[in-house]
Amino acid sequence: MAALAGCGGETASSGGSPATRQGLSDRLVDVGKKPPWVNALDVDPATGDVLMTTNKGFWRIDPATDAVERVRGTVTAGRDSSPVGTFLEILVTGPGTLLGSGHPDSKAALPPYLGLISSDDGGATWSVISRLGEADLHKIVLKHDRMYAIDAVIAAVLVSSDGGETFTEHFTPRDQVLIDLEVDPGDPDRLFGSTETQLYRSEDGGRSWRPSEIGDRIRLVWTAPDAFFRADQDGTVYRSRDGGERWEETGAVPGEPYKFKALGDEQLLLALSDGTVVETKDGGRTWNEVFRP
Repeated sequence: MAALAGCGGETASSGGSPATRQGLSDRLVDVGKKPPWVNALDVDPATGDVLMTTNKGFWRIDPATDAVERVRGTVTAGRDSSPVGTFLEILVTGPGTLLGSGHPDSKAALPPYLGLISSDDGGATWSVISRLGEADLHKIVLKHDRMYAIDAVIAAVLVSSDGGETFTEHFTPRDQVLIDLEVDPGDPDRLFGSTETQLYRSEDGGRSWRPSEIGDRIRLVWTAPDAFFRADQDGTVYRSRDGGERWEETGAVPGEPYKFKALGDEQLLLALSDGTVVETKDGGRTWNEVFRP
């Protein structure tokens, strides 16, 4: 089994792809470092602010004014604590409440992998739920009263039915770390996961996987049975109306896609590699810029 050392496991792009073109903003993202650059994208339901984490920190963005505020957090376990915010996965679960994972910003006090953590004050303070020192969760999905997550440490999909207190481990294809994960809204055991070059599917909750589509660094979001979207590295956006059997090209975005956020069945946000956020309200056919760093 090939275990990877958490974040930074994605390889840099080559050629003339959007990820390597000149002129990318470095305001929120350090594009000089090894990917991943954008780690998470979500929305605060209390304010409508966009929440984004990157390899430079945790950012709160007012899309109406483009004002950016850095969120500086602390994670505590027992008597030890550390600043946190860089290389942080987040998932908003309610006003001011978040789940997360990643790495402490200070390497002295806590283990390098934070496991599953939570915050009830918008990311200012965090506590550990489980797997401290064991897991680095790159994507967390809540569906069907289950929690699904990509663990980059052991190259597995973790599944929990008790809110993340305990997990069942399902190892991914050829022990590769997935870069994205989605779950069928109608079937808790039907999963899709992408690697650097391939989209895989599982029909048994992650116990076994088989190839589905070839594509570079595919990003995923599944909002309804007939609304399964993917965005490839070159910016092309596709939609499947039959659960990933067939894909139709719907539109394109002006950069390398990194993280989706669903606001409705056909209303999506998408963070690009430099932290630019674009939005579609028509299922990926047209995209408008919401925020540019």
